Amino acid sequence: MQTYTRSSSGSFLSEEYIQDAFHSYLKSSLTQARIEKLLDTDVLSSAEGDLMITGPALCLYLAALRCTTNPPSVPLPRRRKNSNGTSTTSTPTDLSMENCPPAFRSFLSVWARCVPPIQALTPEHQHDLARIICGLDPLTVTLSEDVYGIAADLRAVAIEISQRRSFQDRYASDLQAALDGGGVPSTSSSTPSPSFKASFVPPPSYEDVQHNSPSPSLTSSAYSSAHSSPNAQVINLPPQGQLPPQDATEGLKLDLCKELRILGTV
Repeated sequence: MQTYTRSSSGSFLSEEYIQDAFHSYLKSSLTQARIEKLLDTDVLSSAEGDLMITGPALCLYLAALRCTTNPPSVPLPRRRKNSNGTSTTSTPTDLSMENCPPAFRSFLSVWARCVPPIQALTPEHQHDLARIICGLDPLTVTLSEDVYGIAADLRAVAIEISQRRSFQDRYASDLQAALDGGGVPSTSSSTPSPSFKASFVPPPSYEDVQHNSPSPSLTSSAYSSAHSSPNAQVINLPPQGQLPPQDATEGLKLDLCKELRILGTV
């Protein structure tokens, strides 16, 4: 039986429970964005651009707006069925640093730091933040760089989420739910609203890439040929201690901030 609240023994919410809750919120977030014209129907159906990043970032933004606890936590939907498939009613549970699975703790930590500055924004600037996340120009002519920084933080977390295979495999159904639930009802019963189908396809998995890669015999042959050739060149890398230090997360955030500021000034 899965555990959904942390006990005295130090157990955490299950990863499956958190994933189910996130995708539930993601569907409603995408639907709301479509209704409010932040995301176009064609974009949702064709999955153009960086929609795989926009969706999770938007979900994190809306969760921050709804947050009512300090320190920040996320109210989770109640599970309707237990591990045996029978109906049950679980008690309300909030996702916090106390019960967050280790695999998601870094995501929750960055999100929690974004909650106070998001809630401190004026409603106009909160709307501008949502527009920036969705790749639209802000309506405010002169917007604080802090807003672009918040968008970059949320998108940095969204990039990490989008790289998880469990997310990629379910994102098409999230988009389809937004397309099915965010439509405008037809004014005439004789002319029903057109239906749209999400065309998002997850990128190839590591197993697929390995399956389509050259056979070991060819690879080994090429390797042996290169080393036996008198013209083969060997490039020696510097020792590990001489490599310049790198901070991928900080570099990614700076790049995103620069990109978002450029988009805001176009």
